[in-house]
Formats: sequence, structure tokens, C-alpha cells
Amino acid sequence: MELRTDYHSLPIFRKGEKVAHPIFGVGNIANIEEKRVLDKSEKYYILDLFINQMTLMIPVRKAEDIGLRKVVGKERVPEILEVLSDDMDEMEQDYKSRIKTQMEMVDSGDLMKVAQVVRNYYQRKKTDVLSATEKSLLERANKILISEIKTVYKIDENLARTMIKEYLAKEKILN
Repeated sequence: MELRTDYHSLPIFRKGEKVAHPIFGVGNIANIEEKRVLDKSEKYYILDLFINQMTLMIPVRKAEDIGLRKVVGKERVPEILEVLSDDMDEMEQDYKSRIKTQMEMVDSGDLMKVAQVVRNYYQRKKTDVLSATEKSLLERANKILISEIKTVYKIDENLARTMIKEYLAKEKILN
């Protein structure tokens, strides 16, 4: 009996399934195709992204390493949205360190950390001018958050954006 050693090349997602990419947000597995690249045949997820209407080819064997994951469950969204109304994290004074930390949080693919970045920069811009890089990072984090909320609740982008704004506008009242 022959043992299989290529488990990473077995698809863990199905065609038609919605998944979250850590950098590009939510997309739909349009297909799973065998492609020949550099004289090597390999299975790829063909992912149609919702944010920028891009299509990505992701090797099935690298999907887990890249951080491709199922979209969060409906039960997690309120907890994630609640983070938006928390106090801002202490952020580094050094610009480069601050950017690096916040970018790592967005790139982690963890929606809770993405929400923290949205909250941090939203609150920071009330007292400080954001650099072009910080504005861009806030916009990217916001788009990722919107795409996942929109997908989970099956609502349009404007309603997802409104939900986020409402949570950002909430203030925690201490007892």
C-alpha cells in the first residue's frame, strides 16, 4: 500500500466557497484548476476577490501558509465590531515602528486585529494628521473589514460601512 505524502496539495476549500485572504479580503473560489507553471503541474485555487475585482491564483499547497481561511462565523462579528468602540491601543511614537506594527496586524489575516487597526487610526486621526501611508493602511483595513461583514451578513457594502461607523462612534461608558 502506497502512502500519500502530498496532503498539502489536496484542496481544503470547495468551488463556490467564500474565503478570506489575509491581504486582499474576501473572495469566492471560482474554480480549482490544474495548471502547468515552470514545467511543474500543480493545483490552484482561482479566487475572485470582492474588493478590487481581482483574480488570484493560489497554489493549493500554499493556501494554509498564506493564511487563506474560511470567512468568520456570524457569532464572531458582534465581538469584532465591539473592538471598534474600545480605546485606541498605545501606538509607537516612532513612525516606522508604528507603521510596521499596524501593517503586521492587517497582514495577519486575523479580523480582530484588522478591526483594531481601523479603530486605532480612526481615533488617531481625531488628534493627529495621518500620513499618506497611514491613510492607505486605514483604507485597506477598512475594506477588508467591510468585505467580511458584507459577506457574513449578506448585506451591501454601504450597510456594512454604516455598521462600522456606528461602532466607531460609540463611546465606552465606565461604570
